[in-house]
Amino acid sequence: MHTFLSRIAAAYTKNVSAEDMSDMCFVFPNKRSGTFFRKALEDAYNSNTPRIEPQITTISDFVAELSDKVKAGRFELLFTLYGEYCRLSGEVDDFDKFVFWGDMLLADFNDADMYMADTSSLFKNLKDIKEIGTDYLSPEQRDVISRYWNMPIPIADPDQFWNHIRNDGEPRTNRDSFLKLWEILHPLYSAFCKQLDKNGLSFSGRQYREIATRLSPSSENRPYIPYSRVIFIGFNVLSVSEVKIFEGLAASGIADFYWDCDFPDDMGDIMQQATTFIRRYKRSFQSRYNITPAEKPECPDITIVSVPSAVGQVKYTGSLLRKMADDGSIHNPANATDTTVVLPAENMFIDLLHSLPPNLPSVNITMGYPLKLTSVAQLVRSVTAMHLRANKVNGKWCFFYEDVTEVLSSPLLASVLGENCEILRDAIERDRLFSIPTNYIEEKSPALLPVFYPVNDLRDADAVFNYSLSMVDFLHGLLSEKTADNADNTSGNLELGFLAAYRRALETLQSIATKHGVKMHDSTFFQLIERTIASETVNFVGEPLQGLQIMGVLETRALTFNNVIMLSMNERIFPQRHINRSFIPEVLRRSYGMCTSEFQECVFAYHFYRLIAGAKRVTLIYDTRTQGINSGDMSRYLYQLIYKFPVGKLHIEHAYFEMPSQTTTKPLEVKKTSRIMDIINLYKSPNEPKRALSASSINDLVACPLLFYFKHVEKLNVSDDIVEYMDEGLFGTILHEIAEQSYRRFQSGNAPLHVTAQLLDRLISEKLELQKLITGSINKNYNRLPSVNPPGQPYSNPTALVGEARVIGNIMQKFMILLFKEEKKRAPFYFVNAEHKIAHYINISPGLGINLNGSIDRIDRLADGTVAIIDYKTGNDNIAVKQLSHLFDTVSDKDGHEKAILQLFIYCNAYRETTGYNGPIKPCIYKFRTLESEGLNDVTIEGMALNNYLDFNNEVTNKLSDILTKLFDSDEPFRAIPHQSHCRYCKYGALCGQEIKKP
Repeated sequence: MHTFLSRIAAAYTKNVSAEDMSDMCFVFPNKRSGTFFRKALEDAYNSNTPRIEPQITTISDFVAELSDKVKAGRFELLFTLYGEYCRLSGEVDDFDKFVFWGDMLLADFNDADMYMADTSSLFKNLKDIKEIGTDYLSPEQRDVISRYWNMPIPIADPDQFWNHIRNDGEPRTNRDSFLKLWEILHPLYSAFCKQLDKNGLSFSGRQYREIATRLSPSSENRPYIPYSRVIFIGFNVLSVSEVKIFEGLAASGIADFYWDCDFPDDMGDIMQQATTFIRRYKRSFQSRYNITPAEKPECPDITIVSVPSAVGQVKYTGSLLRKMADDGSIHNPANATDTTVVLPAENMFIDLLHSLPPNLPSVNITMGYPLKLTSVAQLVRSVTAMHLRANKVNGKWCFFYEDVTEVLSSPLLASVLGENCEILRDAIERDRLFSIPTNYIEEKSPALLPVFYPVNDLRDADAVFNYSLSMVDFLHGLLSEKTADNADNTSGNLELGFLAAYRRALETLQSIATKHGVKMHDSTFFQLIERTIASETVNFVGEPLQGLQIMGVLETRALTFNNVIMLSMNERIFPQRHINRSFIPEVLRRSYGMCTSEFQECVFAYHFYRLIAGAKRVTLIYDTRTQGINSGDMSRYLYQLIYKFPVGKLHIEHAYFEMPSQTTTKPLEVKKTSRIMDIINLYKSPNEPKRALSASSINDLVACPLLFYFKHVEKLNVSDDIVEYMDEGLFGTILHEIAEQSYRRFQSGNAPLHVTAQLLDRLISEKLELQKLITGSINKNYNRLPSVNPPGQPYSNPTALVGEARVIGNIMQKFMILLFKEEKKRAPFYFVNAEHKIAHYINISPGLGINLNGSIDRIDRLADGTVAIIDYKTGNDNIAVKQLSHLFDTVSDKDGHEKAILQLFIYCNAYRETTGYNGPIKPCIYKFRTLESEGLNDVTIEGMALNNYLDFNNEVTNKLSDILTKLFDSDEPFRAIPHQSHCRYCKYGALCGQEIKKP
């Protein structure tokens, strides 16, 4: 394959001796093209020819070599600029807030120098709005633009300039703020450059300006060129400084230029716009040797593929590569250097790596990967948020639940400490903790302490940096051990690389922050780390001349491949929607001949068409989804190909996913295997009291046998999310405890407490005692505060309630006083017990008994000797049942079966069996929600007050016996019973597949 680079290598090896060539320098736009050219030289030479290799470098390295200054790193430039800004403006902002527009300023200063703009006039004080229309170009600048860019010099529009900064409603305020900043731009630029010069430092654009100036004919300080010839290869759109450098070297007679613009004749119309600049440069900067191919290349075969998914694109690419390796399209699958996958969207890189087929064992990555997209950056973002919201409770650092779970969800942390993450997560959910002390984390999962270690002062640079470095080292050590025995663990090796890159960035940032003495004011060093390192890039190191080539768009410059696969060919992704983050408006950029969005689009158009023109097979994939910023529109380049590419050379395909047909399915059911029956039969074995049914589990069985199976047989635990507010379940738990303790404090041992009207008056009047009970219970169950009493003593914590807890405490106090007032109407009675535990084998019917456990909220003995079994309810449970069958009806009744009343029947039977009591037992439901409006009312069935459960017990136990008999019947499967009331909030809906819409 006679590529652009191989033709240049052949021309030089033919016309220049190996000895003479050793004094030459070949300059490329990027390192990758230089590496491939070195291989082309080796192939062009006879392997036995002794030679010294010429210098092969990039344009930026070539310019840096000629410069008297050292190119500074991004952190050094940012901190230097920050120092000068603070000195000139008199305003000291937090550095982490400065980073965003500090990067913008650096980019603007770099552009101004790259395009050799007159900075004194570019950053001129704008005392009058009309001044923006002035033409500031020097004759020399005007000549450069006219001759090499062939563009008209625009007359600036003042209104367009102010639209750049105007915000509707506040134009004057924004204009004044902009002018205030603009007024110091030139002093800031000058002071910044002066400070860099003082330290022997520079930045890229300034080095270009320096060398371009020194190479001009009038310069008395020309740089020393240590080469007999400098050959520039594969360039496209040039900056003004690059034009000047090319001119200076050409005038010295030591320069040579090669432009990649030989394309198939059939692509001429498409290539016109893309090669506008190159055709002009080719006339001005000519080649010494003719490298025109003997025959014009043929048009490639192009396939445009639509895929309705981002991940689907990489999966399709993986299957396509596997097919190409099998059918011979890839000449040598073991070393597929003739094939490239180009990624305009960097975030697809990791998914692509996991989608590559095994028959392509070697891969070379030629692209920068943003550090902010890596797993370690994701973890650090979560850790930063966690520390920023941490607070001290009773002298102990506590993290919020949401922040801790976010950190525990990190793929990087889970990959090395997955079991420990699960242990801590389960413990937090079990204990329902919202605010999590660090000593709790140390107790439950000590291995995670290096990640959850508290930092006392977030403005202490050493403390924050040392914590961050130790955490990265900790994860790196664990991951190294995990991957030590598996060299082919691509994912693990990538993570190690990301961790190492992040550590290097941390060390550099720490060193420079310390050197410049940066202090934090309103912000923290955690935010500094996150915002500053977010713009860093991970550069992959590999063997560039081996394997499948994975590249970014700019890395393809001057390279040619037989097979090209390009993903994300969507408008706004490629070409990328150009948002000029700059202090220099577009109108001024045009006026000063600086880079604009049109230039950027020309660059990408050239790279795209040049790459596909040199290939044999091209596959262009785009995403058809309409989601977020993705409109589902194909790139403008695809439309151009469709309308202008030769017929028969372009094909359009649509990839799709096989979807299951929408057929009506029966509700899910589970047959009772011998294993399942062994579990179920334990419920009726007196020797296995630990395997017991409860009133709530029986209600689950009545509502839906499949729900019972998931929850109680297989014990699939689907925990409720921990929330930062008091949910209904916790509210009920606390209210139950307060109601119990209100009577317990008057009870002597286990003897029944005689509750009189006078005692209830006392309960109503002793509001301070009631508040103590409420405060203690909320602090214990909701705020999760430790007891102030020694271990073994009753819980106590009188910490005053604040915020939501205080409001809820006031509501509970109101509920309890309402309850005491209503109970006064029923006094006198005896308080017998509360939270009465049941763990007993009871008989449901002749020949059918079960292990039963549970807890009765309260037991009273009324004045006539009747025992009252009381159930507290904070919800909207019914106490009136129109028909007895509604206790078990899960189909016809709108609200499902009356589970609260069925539960009371179960408790009444359990109390009777466990105590031997033969008198009347009255089921009671105390509804706190309606105490004020309705008071305490009797449970009614079929219009009759239920004063003794025995009046309906035979019917209830017979029906209950039928249901339990089916439970123990091996031929009766667990079936789902779809019902709006139960399925709407069922935790197992994803397993069951019932589609019940939530309101």
